[in-house]
Amino acid sequence: MSFKDVIDQKETVNILKEELKDDRINHAYLFYGKEGLGKKTLAIEFARALLCNEIENDSCNVCNNCRRVEHGNHPDLKIIEGNEKTKNLKIEQIREMQKEIAYKPYESEHKIYIIDGAENMTTQAANSLLKTLEEPPSYAIIILISEELNKLLPTVISRCQNLRFSNISREKMYEFLDRHNVKEEKRDLIIGLARGSIGKAKELYKNDEFLNKRNKIYDFLKEIHNVTKVDIFSEVNEWVDLLKEDFPLFDLLSVWYRDIIIYKRGNKKQLVNSDYEDTILKKVDKYNLNELLTIIDLIETHEGYIDRNAFKDLTLQVLLLKIKEKRL
Repeated sequence: MSFKDVIDQKETVNILKEELKDDRINHAYLFYGKEGLGKKTLAIEFARALLCNEIENDSCNVCNNCRRVEHGNHPDLKIIEGNEKTKNLKIEQIREMQKEIAYKPYESEHKIYIIDGAENMTTQAANSLLKTLEEPPSYAIIILISEELNKLLPTVISRCQNLRFSNISREKMYEFLDRHNVKEEKRDLIIGLARGSIGKAKELYKNDEFLNKRNKIYDFLKEIHNVTKVDIFSEVNEWVDLLKEDFPLFDLLSVWYRDIIIYKRGNKKQLVNSDYEDTILKKVDKYNLNELLTIIDLIETHEGYIDRNAFKDLTLQVLLLKIKEKRL
């Protein structure tokens, strides 16, 4: 890869290329934006361009340094990530980085550290990192990657050059899925659900059972006011299994009710679930706008509960019962 292979982040790429050209590299960067926008990809490409021996202001992909970056074994580049389960970045990881960063680069002019999921640093880890950000070695470059800027210490943010990643355009998403031979009927749905995230689009088009699982969820939702509590408890057991697979359950729930709002406002061309248009039309008169907005808020709230380790089955049961009974 090289900078030209980064999808639809032209402004950010141009900033980095100009800094490479003018030889005014900052000691710390913060790449931020939602999941799946190419933050880690660009961080690695920036590191590759810094370490490449053959091409200025970009990477050649064939020199020894480029190939070692590709294979994750360049001695002057290290990626620091959180625990696979908890995602936490601990102070021990930052302290290890600080020990290593004190030594000059092995082979290059720069020593580069990419901290992925920087918002998951413990308070102790973030405070420890501050010391390095305040007085970094001249050869050190630290790139923080974050999805949630509000979870980072303001003092950490202020010591980095902040580069915001934008949603991928619909046109670029379409081109990407077309290159991977995704069928048109599935392509439009994926673009709608991915909401500008190329990473999310990749997950969805690789999931062969995605449409079948989505259809089963929507077939349940369209009858939710007629189902029994026993039906809800039985459905929830299957939904819990979907969450274990990282299936975009809450995205699908939100989009279902957003589509009803869109149709209610006469914008049917913007429907994500266009293949369910007839069903959505029937739902338009069953809700007023405030009820729909409240349901979407309920979905987001209960997703937050699960993110904070609430019991998945109980949380989903409560959510569906509230939607069924419209206790809004």
